[in-house]
Amino acid sequence: MNPDYVTRPKYRRKPLTTPAVRKLLAFLASCGIAASIFAYICSFSGVRVNSIFLWEAPLVLGTIALYVPIYAVEYSARESASPWRGITWKQMARGMPSWVTPCAVLLLLIYVGHFVWFTVHTGLGVPSIRDGQYVISHGRNLRVLSQPEYFTLKAAELRMLATLMVNIYFVPMMYWWYRRNQPQTS
Repeated sequence: MNPDYVTRPKYRRKPLTTPAVRKLLAFLASCGIAASIFAYICSFSGVRVNSIFLWEAPLVLGTIALYVPIYAVEYSARESASPWRGITWKQMARGMPSWVTPCAVLLLLIYVGHFVWFTVHTGLGVPSIRDGQYVISHGRNLRVLSQPEYFTLKAAELRMLATLMVNIYFVPMMYWWYRRNQPQTS
């Protein structure tokens, strides 16, 4: 048989770019967003960061589990073989709708707003309980709080962390949902 007539695949599909894996990763990212929104809503009912702390560790580990495949796909698809050249947002945004970037910026601004509000009210400290008193501490006690102030600041802390997690999970959700496979030569 003549080798010119042998059909060869034009590209090889990598395991991370199969539609089933992409949809699974997008679903996991959307679950992270849903859990973060749930934590945000719970913060208005008096739930504190300490009681939702068990959610925080899986959410952080989930972000790592969702970003590592993105970097693996993007590093394998880049043109430069130099390890010093990083991944650009332009590379990651390939194949995504134009509304994704404004939404990401809006989510970032919402987080920054929560961070600024929390920082202004705590003076770069953290509300905590020391020696039976509600205080804002930053290595030392900065200010004594009343119980309602303490609970207000703890709820604001939870909202700030929840908006951060929504912001962090948004990028992988959009990446895996709208990512289109690019043919790669073998």
